Amino acid sequence: MPIYAYACADCAHEFETLVRSDETPACPACGSARLERQLSLIAKPAAGGPSAAGEAACPAMSGGTPCGSGCPALGGMT
Repeated sequence: MPIYAYACADCAHEFETLVRSDETPACPACGSARLERQLSLIAKPAAGGPSAAGEAACPAMSGGTPCGSGCPALGGMT
């Protein structure tokens, strides 16, 4: 089952959830089904080393421990 990020159109609550192909999730805050699927912020870096910013990618990208806030691979967010 893939994990998808959603933003609720009714209450603006943002959340992630596991979704089966035959399920429609509901907002855990208000119960609304009016959801907008969000784009993922995490993508596997291209082979060959450092990210486009010239900094090493977060170790979590290859199964290691996340590097924390300010992570260049996560755009400075964790």
